[in-house]
Amino acid sequence: MQITLVRSQQLPALRALYLASRRAAFPWLDTSGYALSDFERDTRDEQVLVAGEGAEVLGFIAVCPPDQFVHHLYVAPDRLRQGIGRALLRAARWRYPALHLKCLVRNRRALLFYRAMGFTCLGQGTGAHGEYYWLALMPAGGR
Repeated sequence: MQITLVRSQQLPALRALYLASRRAAFPWLDTSGYALSDFERDTRDEQVLVAGEGAEVLGFIAVCPPDQFVHHLYVAPDRLRQGIGRALLRAARWRYPALHLKCLVRNRRALLFYRAMGFTCLGQGTGAHGEYYWLALMPAGGR
């Protein structure tokens, strides 16, 4: 598996992965309005790292650089629990030593993953899709 900055030829696969992953991850939400075109809109001005094997796109992470905020981390639904998300987070940490994100309270699988990766809860809030935890992964030394 290789992790690279997003390339234009990967966009069709990323659009499809993003749509399928969100539908699978959030069964309690109304996803009928989700579209393939959401990927570009939702990752605009973010640094996108893509995990792939050959031409196959396995997952991606999108980080808002100024805040080191992980806006998206998705892995193809049929490739979960294979270390892809872990590898993407590690690659993002090379670029951004302190990462922050919001994770929906109802997204139990993601919460378990982030806790296993060392994220800690800084607080809780409510957004358009429900309650969320504000999580952080700080560099060694806690800065």
